[in-house]
Amino acid sequence: MLEPDNGTPGATGLDNEELISAIAQTILERLEVLNPPTEGDSEAIASTTYPRYPTLVFFRKASSLLSGFLLLYSLFNVFQRLFPEAGSPAIGSIASILSIMMGLTLIVLLVFEVFLGAGVDIERKLKKGAKILHDYQFIPSLNHLPFLLLLLGLGFLTIIFGFASLYAELLRHNSSNFFGLEEGFVSIYFSIVTFSTVGYGDIHPISIGARVSAICEIFISMFFSLIALSTTLSWVTAYERQQHELLIQKRIQELDNHS
Repeated sequence: MLEPDNGTPGATGLDNEELISAIAQTILERLEVLNPPTEGDSEAIASTTYPRYPTLVFFRKASSLLSGFLLLYSLFNVFQRLFPEAGSPAIGSIASILSIMMGLTLIVLLVFEVFLGAGVDIERKLKKGAKILHDYQFIPSLNHLPFLLLLLGLGFLTIIFGFASLYAELLRHNSSNFFGLEEGFVSIYFSIVTFSTVGYGDIHPISIGARVSAICEIFISMFFSLIALSTTLSWVTAYERQQHELLIQKRIQELDNHS
């Protein structure tokens, strides 16, 4: 056991001071390694970016633009056929099916983009005094929840209006394909009701083609709604984890500045 210092210089007091200084220096060195320095006390020397899954991000952006265009087409085509009567009647149905497929493609790409962790890795070389430090940061390509929800909504709206356009085309081709269906708002109403699997019974398909179309919309709504929910939850979980890590880094910086 250490004896108390009675005022006479001894080895015990000196050793304690040296030990405390060594511990403090070690802590500061650890903090400098774990903590990226702030912009005020460091100078950026170089910065390098490493994209993750850039092809996936490119196709997602392209599918977003195409989905927006096909959404507008389907919306207008529900109320009035955009192709002249002289053209092939199958063109409108093919365009409507393309709208549905593009909405599905957008949702699938969003799911892969979130689960695979697409984005950009940034490596910065910083100079702090005489030391050269490295700072690593990952920025996801979808780093805002409202933007993710907007893209998911775009995908589902493209699917819903695509089916509404398809129902309108089937009705124009043969009015006996449906019971109670009309062009315009009624087709949109029937598509929303089918997508939500409510089934009021005021409108129902009669022909095989119409029934197959309705079955496909119900299957898509059940399957991809679960995917959209899981994607959103995964994004929120990853975002919260990232925020906790940033908070820990901020606290380490505060300890470093106060030491």
